[in-house]
Amino acid sequence: MLNRVHIQILDNPTNWVPGTDSFEQEQNQIIAEELRNDLNYNYPTVTSVEYIDLFNDESESFREIRELLNQGIISAPVVLINGVPKIHGGIPSMLIKTEVEKIISSGPVH
Repeated sequence: MLNRVHIQILDNPTNWVPGTDSFEQEQNQIIAEELRNDLNYNYPTVTSVEYIDLFNDESESFREIRELLNQGIISAPVVLINGVPKIHGGIPSMLIKTEVEKIISSGPVH
């Protein structure tokens, strides 16, 4: 069985894009959807991508990530791969795909 890869993109909807009337969340949701489509095409049963509006989620999930964001230590969006924070401040699709390929090629899960 191949290694499964679950990508979570935690975002802060208050990131306003200067010079526009939109928030970064809308753009990040589009990027997340494009990433989901690309990974589903290349690895249809192995990958999943989840976009999470971190500050609209009323659960206690990701408490540590929220605290780091509030303190300014990291910036949104934060990309978790299999629950491990890997990237913050953007959604670099090529870097994420490289990480996915490393996990998938590392061999089967026993």
